[in-house]
Amino acid sequence: MRNWSVGVLEYWKSEKPVTPSLQYSIAPSLPVLDCELYFSYGRRMKSLTTLFGMEKLAPEKARALSIVYASSIALMMGVNFIQPALPALSQPFHVSDAQLSWIMTVFTAPAIVLSPIFGVVADLHGRRLLLSLGLIAFGVFGTAMAFAPTFGWLLAFRTLQGIAFSAVIPLTIVLIGDLLEGDNEISGQGLKVFLDRIGYFVFPPLGGLLATIAWFWPFVFYVLTIPVGLAAFFWMPETKGKSKDRPLAYLGDILRLTRHPRLLIAFSAGFLRFFLDYGFLTYFPLFLVRTHGVSTATAGFLYIFFAVGAMITSSQAGRIAAGRDKANILFFAFVVSGASVLAVPFIPGVSLVGCALFFYGLANGVISPMQKSLLTQNAPTELRGGIVSFDRLIQQLSKTTSTSIVGLLLVSAELPTIFWLLGILSFISVALMACLLPRSRSVVSSPSVS
Repeated sequence: MRNWSVGVLEYWKSEKPVTPSLQYSIAPSLPVLDCELYFSYGRRMKSLTTLFGMEKLAPEKARALSIVYASSIALMMGVNFIQPALPALSQPFHVSDAQLSWIMTVFTAPAIVLSPIFGVVADLHGRRLLLSLGLIAFGVFGTAMAFAPTFGWLLAFRTLQGIAFSAVIPLTIVLIGDLLEGDNEISGQGLKVFLDRIGYFVFPPLGGLLATIAWFWPFVFYVLTIPVGLAAFFWMPETKGKSKDRPLAYLGDILRLTRHPRLLIAFSAGFLRFFLDYGFLTYFPLFLVRTHGVSTATAGFLYIFFAVGAMITSSQAGRIAAGRDKANILFFAFVVSGASVLAVPFIPGVSLVGCALFFYGLANGVISPMQKSLLTQNAPTELRGGIVSFDRLIQQLSKTTSTSIVGLLLVSAELPTIFWLLGILSFISVALMACLLPRSRSVVSSPSVS
């Protein structure tokens, strides 16, 4: 199996058609059509890695990264794919709009408690099996929702799918850090952000379209996640670092490592990023509808400016970071984010508001891969899963507190005032994070860091 996979990957460089004789010499067990599709996907992946400055990857790493990125895209279906389909569930299950919110709540809530636990499991017992079983469970329980007889069964399957989601979502970041190093690692994180933003274009309209046919069709498509899990089981290498397998010693190392200055900056950046995103982007359409008199469709269309901006900078993350301190790049990006949020209430036209959202996206496309890289490059391999899972916990708390705090502030303040406060918060947070930055640029190389 290994030999024919490497042969297929090495054939990416060729532009020749797949003839029966060539196909048989490389992959005798596959039909010509399947081999052609595999070659086609490989060539597209090669062109993407070239765009992101990762054209010199070994075939085994390219194959493993393809599985990681496929996993990341599949997990995006958990939220973005289902949100537009929620209204279609009211009538068949006889539930109110308020009850529909439970479909999202039971999916995201397990991550608050379970993400750190799964991070420990990944570090002590390995990534490959957790990734493959998590993806398979995600697909099985997601597909099972299409056959749920009652709303209670639907929520039960959704909860189990959320548990599987909690196991896999940190691993997509951890594995990129395991497989790549230096600027290549930053480029790899940037490619993940780029592909995720493409998901924002594809999954919401596709989920809504399928729901117009029948409420269960979006859930049926979760079955596509199962082959990705099987690919991870057979072809993903085990990247777990050497560990003493002593849980108490491991937890002690994790607690000491969380006090490392650069990791504190990474944790703070993750919290601030999602606090701004959820506080600003959640209420941005409401601001446009109330102050500019645009429709909700127009407000939604403007999010494309955000996605395009993020895709541009994330595609060049490795080149942006080359020879520069990632922490300083983060600080500058947060200044641009804060300025963009501050500018929105002062901009008179809707098109110019789209420009502000574009610059906010440019900053977001820098912040996301840089923050992920700060996490993975400043944590040793044997502790990386726990550190990334701890960051996921911080992000979940940020998402929850942001919308709650902004909602409370709206009781006594106007939306423009909220945007001003969020912009000022970004500037203040940058100043505080800069105080954490030591003069010497040190990267953690062992779990004994104090």
